[in-house]
Amino acid sequence: MLVTDGGPQFSSNEFLRFTRRWNINHIRSDPGYPRTNGKAEAAVKIMKNLILKTKDNGDDPYEALLELRNTPRQCTGFSPAEMCLIRSPRTLIPNTSKCLSVHVVAEKKENYKRQVKRQYDKQARDSPKLHLGHTFYYQNPGQTGWYPGIIREQPSPRSYKIKGDNGGFYIRNRFHIRPRKTILKDTDVYDGNVLDDDDDNERPDFSDNCSQHSAKSEVVSHVPDNNCDRNMPARTSTQETNRPVWHRDYDMY
Repeated sequence: MLVTDGGPQFSSNEFLRFTRRWNINHIRSDPGYPRTNGKAEAAVKIMKNLILKTKDNGDDPYEALLELRNTPRQCTGFSPAEMCLIRSPRTLIPNTSKCLSVHVVAEKKENYKRQVKRQYDKQARDSPKLHLGHTFYYQNPGQTGWYPGIIREQPSPRSYKIKGDNGGFYIRNRFHIRPRKTILKDTDVYDGNVLDDDDDNERPDFSDNCSQHSAKSEVVSHVPDNNCDRNMPARTSTQETNRPVWHRDYDMY
């Protein structure tokens, strides 16, 4: 398995033929969501900071790289060099040889993953599932506006291929999608699951109870809340407040 971003060097036809020829399962991260490939992004950030610091101080970058490879990782307790060479290479910092057990490393790694998942699940909640043919709002990377669209395909559990109101197709992560409560009126949707892209004459109707969207792409500053009652009067507090005792010596204006 190979996980990369959506750069042109990884999305080209030549690279696609290469992965198919060598039976490589290539997965591209969603645009504007680098956490999908967080390990690679973190490694690039660490190397950039290491090179910049050694350049400013006039140190040897290879010595810094050697120490980085000998630094134990939190998930396993062993450094990358130990896991690769089954020993600890000699560095500028004195150290002792250690015995490496593959079984212990795998067990520590699994325990660390379970611990991270348990802490993350305390605050995280599963988002509502999105179905093919449903309308929603999607957000473009680096922008704050929301655009209406319709789901066409789901390449991965949290990645969706969507068709915008302007006719374009985009790949977006579930993080950049907000569902909307509206009735779909599109003749190219059958049984709510099978979609046909051959007929582009029929355009989906994105009308709802709040506004009528035009045929062009429309940007909304926020996702409307249909559960909000605009006619409800503002609520005022009925709680009585008492002045502190020390205010009696002062004239308050």
